[in-house]
Amino acid sequence: MDVRLNRLLNSAEKLIQDKKDTKDVSGKAGNQTQKADEKSDFVVSLPVQYHNIQSRLTELQKQLSKEQSRIGLLEDNTQEENKLKELLFEGEPLFPELGEGNKSKPEILETSKATVSGLLAELKKKEVESENIFSLGMMLNPEEFKGKIGSVSTASMKPISETMVKRLLGG
Repeated sequence: MDVRLNRLLNSAEKLIQDKKDTKDVSGKAGNQTQKADEKSDFVVSLPVQYHNIQSRLTELQKQLSKEQSRIGLLEDNTQEENKLKELLFEGEPLFPELGEGNKSKPEILETSKATVSGLLAELKKKEVESENIFSLGMMLNPEEFKGKIGSVSTASMKPISETMVKRLLGG
């Protein structure tokens, strides 16, 4: 299941409208119960949406790693095309295009670079969606949300050393 930004916005707008309606019509108890149920459904679906986005982020990161490996190997001029055909990534051929003989190394390199830029854009988008859903969950019902997504405390996260950050940034 893929969470769409417009679905999230529509749900937020609906919550805002429900709050306005509740203030305007404070005497109708049946109407308020229905709105509370709708809000509750939205809050209940947040952990599911959060887990789905986290799964998609994991998939995107795996694809990004694969494409970055392909780029590194293709940019290495010492790599022979026959050797590249034999390389595997998680049990699958890393360069299936070379086996078919349809594309050359430069063409595959350009395709991989385009794929990486697309993956990076989608990763950024999904990270923002994840942060937004996490924030909504923590604002609307923090205890229930925390319980459903698991422990997300600073104690459960490993600290990152300064040397690790420098290495990851290429320094």
